[in-house]
Formats: sequence, structure tokens, C-alpha cells
Amino acid sequence: MDILQDNFPQLFHLYSTYYTPYSTYIRPLQRAFLLSQSYFFQYAFPTLYPIYALTNRLLSFALTEQPSLTSLALLAVLLIISLKVLDMLRRTVIYWISVAIRLAMYAMALIVGMWIYQRGLEQTLEDLGWIVGLLAGLGEQGEKVGHAKASRSAKEARRIPKGSPKGRGRAAAW
Repeated sequence: MDILQDNFPQLFHLYSTYYTPYSTYIRPLQRAFLLSQSYFFQYAFPTLYPIYALTNRLLSFALTEQPSLTSLALLAVLLIISLKVLDMLRRTVIYWISVAIRLAMYAMALIVGMWIYQRGLEQTLEDLGWIVGLLAGLGEQGEKVGHAKASRSAKEARRIPKGSPKGRGRAAAW
């Protein structure tokens, strides 16, 4: 205690002279803080005190008398927080996928524009007709191959007797 009594004048002088260069900036902030604090204790605190007292009693009861309810409430809070985090992650992934799709569309539009510019409109239309014909031919060929495979599998199905091991009867060899 003697140290505090001996050094009190120096500490008070240090405290009173430390803020002098900045007092023009600090004093309005200090005044606003003190005014807001007085407003809170004068008007808001009497209104909020019953809520504070009730929640304080409920929390103390829940923590001391009902620990299982407390653990369930904590589990529910953790579940809600984890679901919120997962939702944020989902939104982030969807955003980046949509950005990649948009970028691919813009790149495709740029490539088509450069193709038209380089080849000319008539040559581009001829190339486009050739590509459409190629795709239509591939589609027809795919239909033919698909019909041939379907008819082959139908013939095989008709050839297999119902009770044989290759069929789907009781004695089927899976």
C-alpha cells in the first residue's frame, strides 16, 4: 500500500497529461459513452431487469437441477449451428458451380464468335450443316444398334426355358 501512496502523485500526473494531445478526439467519445450509459441505466435497464432476473433464475435452475435438459439444449444449439454451417457450404458450392457454368457459356460464345469471324458466315453455316448431319447420322446408327441389341436379347429370352438355371426361376444360379 505504501507503493501506491508514494507513487499516486506521479500516476495522477501521468494520467492527466497522457491524453492531452488527443483530448479533442477522446473527450466527445467519452461524453457519448457516458451519456449512453446513463440513458441505458435510466430507461432501458428498468424495463430489461425483470427479463434478466427471470432468465438468470431459469438458467441457474437448468444448470444445477436439470443437467439433462441443459445437455439437450446444448445438443440442439450445436445441431442448429452445424446445419447453418452446412447450408453456408452448400450455398458456396452452388455459387462456384454457377460461376463455372457461366464462365463456360461465355467462353463458348466467344469461341463461336471467333469461329464465325475466322471462317466467314457461309463457311460457318456449311460446317454447322455438316455437324448436324453427322450428329443425325450417329443418332440413326445408335437407333439401329440399339434395335439390333434389343431384338437379340428378346430372342435369347425366348430361347431360354422357364425352369433353366439361366432363367429367373427357383433354381436360378445367381
